[in-house]
Amino acid sequence: MAAHIAGQGLYSDKPDVNVGRLATSVQERKEWVASVGQWREIETAVSFAESERRVTVYLPLPGIQDLPQGNICVWLTECSAEVRVVDLHGHNFVFAAPELYAPIDAEASEYRVGSDKVVLKLAKRASARGWDRWERIRR
Repeated sequence: MAAHIAGQGLYSDKPDVNVGRLATSVQERKEWVASVGQWREIETAVSFAESERRVTVYLPLPGIQDLPQGNICVWLTECSAEVRVVDLHGHNFVFAAPELYAPIDAEASEYRVGSDKVVLKLAKRASARGWDRWERIRR
């Protein structure tokens, strides 16, 4: 069992892990987001492509491939997606879809960092494959 020091999280000694991906509750995530400071919305040139099994979202962020992995936080739930990027060219960026167009299989979904972009691969629920066509990312 890890010792807990007042005012510090369980992973305080590992700053690369403490960036936010291991937030165990919504409250912990909200506190982390508020502690980082100002966020700029990722809006320009966001696009998506769809196949029978998944929706792929492209978030353009020039230079993202040069950031440490710990500066990129992605949270996926059945009905939401959130990407936070800390300290890219001196700014913090966010893409938030608090209500996706349709439910996803969060466990089967993933993301990757490419050259100048973050790519979300949102797996459609098995029951929605084949007939569920997305018109947009957010409701």
